[in-house]
Amino acid sequence: MKPAFTDVLGNLALRNRLGDDIQNGRISHAYIIEGAYGTGKHMLALRIAAALACENKDSPATPLPCMGCLSCRKILGGNSPDVIFINRGDKATLGVEAIRNLKQDVCVAPNDVSVKIYIIEDAHLMTVQAQNAFLLTLEEPPPYVLFLLLCESVTPLLETIRSRAPTLRTEPIPAEEIGKHLCRVNTDAAGLAKASPKDFSEILAAADGSIGKALNLLDAKARKPIIARRETAREFVRLCSSRRNSSAALRFLNSLGQKREELTEQLSIILLCLRDLLLCKQTEQAPLCFFSDREEASALSYGFTTPALLELCDRVCDAISRLRVNANVRLTLTELAVQTSLL
Repeated sequence: MKPAFTDVLGNLALRNRLGDDIQNGRISHAYIIEGAYGTGKHMLALRIAAALACENKDSPATPLPCMGCLSCRKILGGNSPDVIFINRGDKATLGVEAIRNLKQDVCVAPNDVSVKIYIIEDAHLMTVQAQNAFLLTLEEPPPYVLFLLLCESVTPLLETIRSRAPTLRTEPIPAEEIGKHLCRVNTDAAGLAKASPKDFSEILAAADGSIGKALNLLDAKARKPIIARRETAREFVRLCSSRRNSSAALRFLNSLGQKREELTEQLSIILLCLRDLLLCKQTEQAPLCFFSDREEASALSYGFTTPALLELCDRVCDAISRLRVNANVRLTLTELAVQTSLL
């Protein structure tokens, strides 16, 4: 089997499966591509379209797609009339009107190649009416049509939609791969990695496997509050570990602010940090979500017993749950401080 989708980061098993299916003519008429923001759904969809139209797809000497033939260049350059994006524009949902327009267009045969690809963006935001309107076309499409439904979660999609399109799930991209890719293609990333390796490492960890998030965080204004919240999580852990400086704990609590959404997000980051510390107590192999440096995580975990970390996780989870049902922000924070012996 020749290499497939070689410029798509991560997702090796998925790339191999798709490449094998395309080369052996086992492609479905529709796929749901599910994955978190920035994990490569759009890139994969375009590569699938290019692979199907590639003029060299039967040549063992070139990867799939070859990226160099006229069909590949037109599709990847956004110039193919046979690759149609369906999106919600500036609306909150993808409505029935967009699907009606799709149904009319489906009847028109492709112009340049033998296949016509519809990439439906934010398919999880399709209204029930739009999904029902789309169903008949999905069940009995013309033989030259391929539908690619991109979504962050398949849950909002009707079972009748899900049963007619196999789901392809993109995985979080390893931080090391994201870092290498960004330094290779983005001068700002390469400059930051050289000038401030610590900030660059924080970006990769905060991106949570999303190259889209990592790209956004290259902006200094965007990454500043993220890095600050991550340092706040570390400070929470250090204070819980020492429990000897009540004045420092009070200053820390006052710095967290009064806005419910911001505090909920900060506590969620703290919970992620605690999760990594728990894993470090159990194994040296488990992948970490918060820390980019395993040695740092291990060092912090030494200040706790496993039951103590579990108790902290429970207390933080409880605080997040109370905030989500509109509990008083200051009272919730005070109770958390008392329960975790910060005060």
